[in-house]
Order: sequence, then C-alpha cells, then structure tokens
Amino acid sequence: MRRLLDIAEGEIARKIREGAETAEEALSMALREEPNSTVIRELASRIHDLHHEISDLVMEAVARYSPVASDLRFLKGALFVSYDVYRVARYSYDIAVVVERLGSGCWSKRVVEVGEVVKKMVATAVEAFLKRDISALAEVERLDDDVVDRAYEESLMEVLKGADRCKVMETVVLRLLERASDHAVYIANHAYYLVTGQVKR
Repeated sequence: MRRLLDIAEGEIARKIREGAETAEEALSMALREEPNSTVIRELASRIHDLHHEISDLVMEAVARYSPVASDLRFLKGALFVSYDVYRVARYSYDIAVVVERLGSGCWSKRVVEVGEVVKKMVATAVEAFLKRDISALAEVERLDDDVVDRAYEESLMEVLKGADRCKVMETVVLRLLERASDHAVYIANHAYYLVTGQVKR
C-alpha cells in the first residue's frame, strides 16, 4: 500500500514537471525573432501559481505526515525548485521584452544556440531532482561555465569594443540566459542535497 506521503510527493512532482515544461515552452517562445511577451508573461504567471500550489502541498505534507530524512529534503527542495523554474520563465519574459524593444530585424545564432542549451540544462536538472539521480550534475555545471557564461562574456567584450543595436540586444539577452542557466544549476544542486544530504557549494 502506498504511503499517503508518497501520494502527496507524487502530486508535487507532477506540478514541478508541469512547471518545468511550461518554462521550457516560455523560453522557446522568447527565442523567436518576434516573441509575444504577453503570452510568455501568462505562462510565467501560471508557473508562479504552481509554485504557490506546491508550497501549500508541502506545508500540508509537513503538518500531516511529519516527514523525516529524504522525504523532508524532497519537500524542502520542491519549494526551491518550483521557484527556480518560475525564475526561468520570468527571465524568458524579460528576454521577450528586450527583443520586442531592441531586436526588430535582429537575429542571433549565438542566442538561439545558448537558449537551447539552457532549455536542456533546465530539463536535465529538474529530472535529476525528481528522479533523485545526480549523474548529470557535472554536465549541467559544465554547460553553465563552458557554454552559457562564456558566450555572455564573449558578447560583452565585443559590445565594449563598439556595437550596434543588434549587438546590444544580443548581449542583454545572453545576460538573461546566463541568469536562467544559474537557476538550472541551483536546481541540480537541490538534487545533490536531496540525494546526499549535503549542501553543494
């Protein structure tokens, strides 16, 4: 017979996965040449609502089932993960606003490529948490350092040498993607804490 706590954790996991899929959708929409910030903001609002629903479920599970050990770590982590997923969607909205205001007629292959990497990082990190499997943690961190951070730093150096409107747009968007990728790393670190009981610095 399944524990009632297992059922509660299953519902929380379902909502986290729904939020992550919605955040990836928001990011995909933001990476288009002509994104619709209004639609993306609605997606981000949906994830924000999911975060509050998860918070309520976590509080109820703690109050009713007195979880300990890995169950308690899962519930604690779920609060952070659901917020990190929301932040990814919120950065997607910010990207769409920047592109709408600065990027008319601009297209950046580098932005699209980095954005796809960030989507992969988010999906991988969320699955690591939900499946309690940290085998991909090093890869998430590598992508953050070697792809996302590097692309932003290169673009920043280019724009400091002199740039047009499209280059400014690219640099700002890459900065927002860099912040979103940091949240993917945070999620992966929550997975590490869930599995090991140790905080990864």
